[in-house]
Amino acid sequence: MFRQIPNILTVLRLIGTVPVVWLILDHRFLTALLVSFLIAVTDSIDGWMARRWRLESRFGAIMDPLADKVLVGSGFIALLYVGAMPGWLVAMAIGRDLLILLAAAVLFRLSGKKDFPPSRLGKANTFLLMCTVAAVLLSFHPTLFFAISAVSIITSGIRYAYLGYQALK
Repeated sequence: MFRQIPNILTVLRLIGTVPVVWLILDHRFLTALLVSFLIAVTDSIDGWMARRWRLESRFGAIMDPLADKVLVGSGFIALLYVGAMPGWLVAMAIGRDLLILLAAAVLFRLSGKKDFPPSRLGKANTFLLMCTVAAVLLSFHPTLFFAISAVSIITSGIRYAYLGYQALK
């Protein structure tokens, strides 16, 4: 059972996305931020546990970044729905992730490569997008965070394109 705790925390993060979206749609931004923060804490705990006690698993390697993408993407879409997030930024963020998934599928098909670890820029991008959600929920200079996120999305997207090109060579 102990061995599965990081995976259980990852699944709980996925489930935790539902109340965050509901709270945003209900315009309860501070409560949504608090729940998001608790979810982020579980992300840190499961990663630390997996590394500290060597509890890494294939499930965790796939689901951990997916849980982050689901939380951020759902937050972006919910904030777009309530008029607090610009559509162009939501399209950029989700479009980047869809292009990365498509590229990974093509790489798998062409080369059989199954392992696509996140890059440092990709991790930084996810963190910045989470900060953007927090900035919007707090009404803390969201326009500045929109610009920073756009640059991060483009930069990390270019990096992934380069890594994909290198993998094909």
